[in-house]
Amino acid sequence: MKKIKQEAKHPNDVPVIFLTDATGKVVRKISINEWRALKANPDQIEELDIKLYREAISFYLQEDYAKAKDLLHFLINKTDYSHYEYVERLANIYRIENRPAKEKVLLLTAYHAIKPLESSEGILRRIENRLQKIDAFDFPTSTQFSH
Repeated sequence: MKKIKQEAKHPNDVPVIFLTDATGKVVRKISINEWRALKANPDQIEELDIKLYREAISFYLQEDYAKAKDLLHFLINKTDYSHYEYVERLANIYRIENRPAKEKVLLLTAYHAIKPLESSEGILRRIENRLQKIDAFDFPTSTQFSH
């Protein structure tokens, strides 16, 4: 897949990895970027992404949405919105948290990032359908609560 322009990230937004010795003691912590520099093997990097996504799903199932969102944000930014499964999971969290504006912005950003990629028609249709559902939902207005 083609890489899309990546936004500049704040250095504190990068997850860290704890390196442990044989006894399980933490020797030091390094950022994922440092780890990648040490292990510049694409297969290991892909394996790490899979592990991070599994961890995000685990947090999601435990309803620890803050941790799941952190991991998903990292994966989405790293892949430039090209992996829709990450976007879809984060959009689900926004829906659970009743944050339709965040969900819509996320989906629109993913739509524009995925649109230039080859063979993306099915994913684009899924995003369009989801956006239509957001637009069709009758969100309460502030006047409905001011009786």
